[in-house]
Amino acid sequence: MKVVLQMFWRICLLRQSPAHVPSESWFVTAVVIANLLTSVLVSSLIASEANESLISISTLVLVNQAAYAGLLWLATYLREVPDRFTTTLTAIFGCDLIITALYGLVDVAILSSLDDRFQLAVQLGYGFWGLAISGYILSKSLNVQLGIGVLLALGISMLSGAAGYTAIGA
Repeated sequence: MKVVLQMFWRICLLRQSPAHVPSESWFVTAVVIANLLTSVLVSSLIASEANESLISISTLVLVNQAAYAGLLWLATYLREVPDRFTTTLTAIFGCDLIITALYGLVDVAILSSLDDRFQLAVQLGYGFWGLAISGYILSKSLNVQLGIGVLLALGISMLSGAAGYTAIGA
């Protein structure tokens, strides 16, 4: 477990290529499920003040991640590297798991007691970090420059987010 967390952490720090991520089906399934559960838990903690239902939060997360996976598959297919889809998906979801868990800890422990502007700055920082990580992973997996990878990550995130919010009618 420690080796897996270190691997994802090194990718989060842009120090390791996603090519080393295992692609066994049990591992991919475990990472996807852990990311789904962590995202729902953290989103539920954050949205508790807004009285969002667990069903709408779960639907949002599930549709968002399914759309992300579908768009990622399309990107790997169009770049003619479909064999990299599984490792790329696992790397992105594994890193998202770490970022989401860290953000959840920071939000629960610190953010709620701080000024709204500082909360926004921390949220933007986490958002840009996540975008940089996804862009880095996409650039390595799709053999494109980092800037192109970041733009692809931004586009995929926006489209998958739109799909999630459309699914819950927001």
